[in-house]
Amino acid sequence: MNIKKLSGGILSAGLALSIMVGCAEKAPKGAGVLKKEDMNLAVNPGDDFFEYANGTWMKNTPIPEDRSRYGAFDILGESANGAVHDLLEEAAKTENAEAGSNLKKIQDFYATGMDLEKINSVGIKPLQPEFERIAAVSNPVDLRHTLVHLHKMGISTLFGAGVEQDMKNTTVNRMYLSEDGISLPDRDYYTADNETSANIRVEFVKHVAKMFELIGENADAAKANAETIMKFETRMATKFNTNLENRNYPAMYNPKTVEELAAEYPNFDWAAYFKEIGADIKEYVIVTHPKYTAELNKMLADEKLEDIKLYLKWRVLDESAGYLNTELEKQNFAFFGTVLSGTKEQLPRWRRMSSATGAVLGEAIGQLYVEKYFPAEAKERMIKLVDNLKTVLRGRIEKLDWMSEGTKKEALAKLDAFGVKIGYPDKWEDYSKLQVGTDSYVQNMWRASEFEYEKNIKKLGEPVDTKKWGMTPQTVNAYYHPMLNEVVFPAAILQPPFFYKDGDDAVNYGAIGVVIGHEMTHGFDDSGRRFDKEGNMRDWWTEEDTDKFNAKAQKLVDQFDGFKPFDDVHVDGKLTLGENIADYGGLTIALEAYKMSLKGKTPADVDGFNNMQRFFLSYSKVWRGNVRDTYLRKLIKEDVHSPGKYRVNGGLFNIPEFYTTFNIGPESPLYRTEEQRAKIW
Repeated sequence: MNIKKLSGGILSAGLALSIMVGCAEKAPKGAGVLKKEDMNLAVNPGDDFFEYANGTWMKNTPIPEDRSRYGAFDILGESANGAVHDLLEEAAKTENAEAGSNLKKIQDFYATGMDLEKINSVGIKPLQPEFERIAAVSNPVDLRHTLVHLHKMGISTLFGAGVEQDMKNTTVNRMYLSEDGISLPDRDYYTADNETSANIRVEFVKHVAKMFELIGENADAAKANAETIMKFETRMATKFNTNLENRNYPAMYNPKTVEELAAEYPNFDWAAYFKEIGADIKEYVIVTHPKYTAELNKMLADEKLEDIKLYLKWRVLDESAGYLNTELEKQNFAFFGTVLSGTKEQLPRWRRMSSATGAVLGEAIGQLYVEKYFPAEAKERMIKLVDNLKTVLRGRIEKLDWMSEGTKKEALAKLDAFGVKIGYPDKWEDYSKLQVGTDSYVQNMWRASEFEYEKNIKKLGEPVDTKKWGMTPQTVNAYYHPMLNEVVFPAAILQPPFFYKDGDDAVNYGAIGVVIGHEMTHGFDDSGRRFDKEGNMRDWWTEEDTDKFNAKAQKLVDQFDGFKPFDDVHVDGKLTLGENIADYGGLTIALEAYKMSLKGKTPADVDGFNNMQRFFLSYSKVWRGNVRDTYLRKLIKEDVHSPGKYRVNGGLFNIPEFYTTFNIGPESPLYRTEEQRAKIW
């Protein structure tokens, strides 16, 4: 089950020390955080608040050639990546690292990835044994053995099998069986009847053909291969869930015994597969995509074995291309980077290798990161902020006039049970079984995948580990985990523009305060509300409460459906509903918590803005950024988050204080009447 996240750094040095001027008076707290020169003061806040707050910054901050978008998250991501790079360079200089130590593994992994000369000299040699294995497949047993091998390598093919908490009994780990194995990032690229998707399909076939040519196929054979693969994957994709269907967790919970799997999908030996991967299925497997699994069963019966083998060969090539020689890597980027996302250049190799090393040895690097960059006082202040927002959310739930007392009691119990993780894990990941060699970069990636795979399968016979983190400390992000009922804030998000250690409360509540409230609200959004205080998926709402909630949420759907970045594309209010509810909740809760913190006092203006203006401007600053049109179309199709501009303008529709703070009346485009506004929490 994928847990949706909020979005995208070494802790920045924070605000510069107050500059002594004139009579040596100290600058007020928060001075310099919000800059008028970043704004477009020619725009009325009620016409386009995002442009008003960020217009000049946007104009003066073009998207780099190696980016598809560029904004606050991306800049912080660069900072995090730079911090990891510095740590890697320090590690590389350390002599006599102990064999098998985390330090030695970091050194060797990073070195093999940076050694482009060796990568090019090795070429596609590491792929040859994999291609030979696939070519030797002659029957269903061979096919099963090969799928097991490829799945351990991290190659997504035909279906996915992995272990997570049981959605209806979160004290137990279960095997999940899911759709997997298409090359394009979304089913609609294969199925949608529009010009953009049709063009991408044409380019995809060209890309696949070119990739086969680069490994030695002649042009005619490569083209035929590409057309076969396109046809094969299109058949798969037609039975994949839509992104919206993937938010319907009850429909994705279909427990089946191994015997039932065999009866319903008899063209694959599921019992033998699970035994071969080391999964001892005690009770049942949870099938998340029965529609696709049924189609897969048919495909295994009526697709030619040679076509299945060709597809497997392509999947190995496709998913390994980014770790191979320059020609393959460039062609891979030309399609996935440029055609799909509009990015003109690849990131520098050191940035790509910093990210890759951070992904494979994330907590080993995270431990170094925390020691060097994360101040203890940041964690203490976050704990206080979280407690303040929990108090406010509790009060708001207690006062809801649309929710019944029984549902309200359950909601409060869930809030009280919220777990909070801040900064970094109490126990670091054990990498002792991870094998890192010096032979080739791609083989190190395969070994890393096998390490993660074996670790995941082993969970099947173990208690659920509630101490594990889903992100590394150096990740600029945050998340809510419904099955653990916890909110998590990695160390790297506790920096500007989210958190200012020397900032005034208005900007901090408007930024990190909203993020905290956002993650808390996920526990009660259209998906999170389906899980109880223990993280178990069950319906603890009355039917009447559910109907009232859905009616209120529909106003958000209607609001965001109305945003049209292009004439032929609008934001999907249903797909983004969970995130839009969380933004609305985050703003509402953080604003009330901020006002409560004032204790009736009104702070002095800072840099020409009053405290309420600073709260809303800080919120807008977090989401500022430019996006290439190609990538924006991709995001709207795939992402559960609304684009930044609409998260700001749409998020503020439903906040009464926004209207009074900026004197916004019915004549303004952003104005919504009382009846049009969503009022949930």
